[in-house]
Amino acid sequence: MTHTRAMADHEGDFGPAVAAGCPCRKCKGRDVVVEDWHSDCGGYVDEKYTCRTCNHVWWVDGPDA
Repeated sequence: MTHTRAMADHEGDFGPAVAAGCPCRKCKGRDVVVEDWHSDCGGYVDEKYTCRTCNHVWWVDGPDA
């Protein structure tokens, strides 16, 4: 199954935030956490990255995208 549209945060559930182990794409800071997001329909799993230094957020689509 592939994404047919952008899905909103509320259309799924987030797992716990854990250290990402990668630098921020914007400020290059190292205080980045990642949360797994599972869609309510069960068809999608993506990752939401958040930099706690500059508050930059980016998503990485899972293999289902």
